[in-house]
Amino acid sequence: MIDSLYFLQFACFIFMLINALILGITHLHMKWTNRRYEWSRWMILAGMTGLAIQYLLQMLLGFRAKSDDLGAIFNILVYTPCITTIAMGIYNIEATHANRRKMNIVCACIYAAIIAVFCIGYSNSGSLNIGNWLYAMLVLFGTNVAYCIYMIMIEMRKRKKMLELMTGGDMLPYVRYARASVFALFFSTLTMPFVILSTTLLYIIGPLALLSILFFNLSFVALGYNYVPTEELLDKEEEESAAIADEETENGGASLESSNGQYAEPIGDKENLQSISQERQAFIKEMLDKWCADLGYKDTTVNMFTLSRSLNISKNELSRYFTSCLNSTFRIWLAEVRFEAAKKMMLDYPDYNNDIISAECGFSSRSYLYRIFKEKEGCSPTVWKFLLAPLKPCVE
Repeated sequence: MIDSLYFLQFACFIFMLINALILGITHLHMKWTNRRYEWSRWMILAGMTGLAIQYLLQMLLGFRAKSDDLGAIFNILVYTPCITTIAMGIYNIEATHANRRKMNIVCACIYAAIIAVFCIGYSNSGSLNIGNWLYAMLVLFGTNVAYCIYMIMIEMRKRKKMLELMTGGDMLPYVRYARASVFALFFSTLTMPFVILSTTLLYIIGPLALLSILFFNLSFVALGYNYVPTEELLDKEEEESAAIADEETENGGASLESSNGQYAEPIGDKENLQSISQERQAFIKEMLDKWCADLGYKDTTVNMFTLSRSLNISKNELSRYFTSCLNSTFRIWLAEVRFEAAKKMMLDYPDYNNDIISAECGFSSRSYLYRIFKEKEGCSPTVWKFLLAPLKPCVE
């Protein structure tokens, strides 16, 4: 039993080191520098390195081999800060500074309570076998993980809504990352108590937990490779909008069109439903047509803020125009513009492959172009180009 336990701990140690190494090496191959994403990378890497050290210490000191309770105490004391650091890395991508600080304080208080319970149990028993105080530590550990999951899920919903409204890139990498994050945390919450308290179950659940961590790690890396760093643009534009609003307030001429950085405002807001005059609609349409004629859609990083700035039209007014005049959203409108440009390019340049088409038309990846064609035409771009496209002139 001891030998098999030692080899399992050794395998976990190597596995965590490999995951940490993957996170570190992939930093060298990033296409964009994203401050928030990189902070999350190093936080997750630190958490996984801490877990690797924990397995190494278990091997060298043999806590788990001596008794399940002793191993459980050591697990809780080390797992809590490591898993919290990983959770904070996930949360960092989603949340504002104020919410991150709140989560830090709550998790720190819970960990302080865990240490306090351990100290009380140790002082009462006079040894590391603290008896029922172990279960109090386990409850606090579960509470900490459950709180992290709750906060992450709330922010992910907000973030997904904001991205759908304000950006035009491929959402699939983010969706996969979000699902992998929640799955990995849920799995750890459901299985960790059994793993901590029972060495026998550790042999069954341990490998599954490692696979869930690998699944999350790969999804996180894929997010960094495929996801355009809109966070930096949104943060800067939010600061600029707030500064402009302050200046207008001081001058006594605050504009109704100022953004105030409220990118997550509901579509049903009364201001968004205000009608836009016919003259203003014609002006916005003319500006959008000119932007398309200038191939502005080729920029894969474009979002509502950058479009608003380039057209010199407020974000709120653009949002109202897409909603009330086009019965659409920025994302849907931009996808349609890129889709039509891709079809035209395929007909004009039949020798171009899908990689060139997707890059020239502003799609963040070839797979995104493929999904748009499957959704709108019911077939792949290649099938449409060689089979369906030649028939369209005949029909006309």
